[in-house]
Amino acid sequence: MLTLILRQAALRAVVAVPTLIVVTCCTYVMLFSIGDPAAVVAGESATPEQVAQVRQSLGLDRSVVAQYLDWLAHAVRGDFGESLHHRGDVLGLVGQYLPATLLLSFLALAVAVLASVLMGSAVGARPGGLVDRGLGAVAVLGIAVPNFLVGYVLILVFSLWFGWFPSGGYRTPAEAGLLTTFRFLVLPSASLALGLMCVQTRTFRASLIKEYEADYVRTARMKGVSPSGVFFRHVARNASAPWVTVIGLEIGVLITGALLVESVFSIPGIGTLTLEAVQGQDFPVVQALVTLFALVILAVNLVTDLIALWLNPASRGLS
Repeated sequence: MLTLILRQAALRAVVAVPTLIVVTCCTYVMLFSIGDPAAVVAGESATPEQVAQVRQSLGLDRSVVAQYLDWLAHAVRGDFGESLHHRGDVLGLVGQYLPATLLLSFLALAVAVLASVLMGSAVGARPGGLVDRGLGAVAVLGIAVPNFLVGYVLILVFSLWFGWFPSGGYRTPAEAGLLTTFRFLVLPSASLALGLMCVQTRTFRASLIKEYEADYVRTARMKGVSPSGVFFRHVARNASAPWVTVIGLEIGVLITGALLVESVFSIPGIGTLTLEAVQGQDFPVVQALVTLFALVILAVNLVTDLIALWLNPASRGLS
């Protein structure tokens, strides 16, 4: 099993390199096809001669290919340039906005995973019942409704009507304490977790139903194994492989959802920085963020695929 996992990890790592190059190259070309960083730096009142001087000083008078290769050479060393608006190191700027997004994403994913396990387990063992149909309807609704709309509804109900939680903003644990930070993130994480939870619940439920119908489960029951023993010793692990894979695939949804949710709740995170950078044509920041997103998605999918490989009984048989 260890050899199989290491082989898959090496293969995915090799594939990740050209994937990153393609993603960053396409992003670089698209960014420079829709705007001129030199005009952004020079300002709206700059003359064409001043814009040309700025373009030459930034090295933007070269071909796009030469500029991208120069950017790639610096990016490999961890140098993503300077922000055109913030006038500072891009990595340092990303580091300032990253903690809020990490905490929000962690809370949302933790809620989604825990809730999907509980609800999927409850309905997967007894499909077709009243609880199964009710949760199925909720899951369909949760998948269909966009998370930013869920955020507005949560603000209306739990902030404006009941006043239980803040309607927006963010305070770091160092500023206001961990409990206050948690209160600011309850509604954003709930709105972000709903869609993730519904997809995971449906996936886990379907996997459980499939496993409960397998011959080895009937054999275990005939031997007198208790329902909890059947679930924990036989069904849960085998049913978890597709569920873990879906969690990895949802990381992209988590990132895009954070862009909207942070905007709705005025959270100074990576999503807010991304929107500001795109609207302000801060190309070095956008390029760095796209690279970060690609790295996170590739890394998380690698980890989840390896976990699913370990959980998959067919893979255990191959080892």
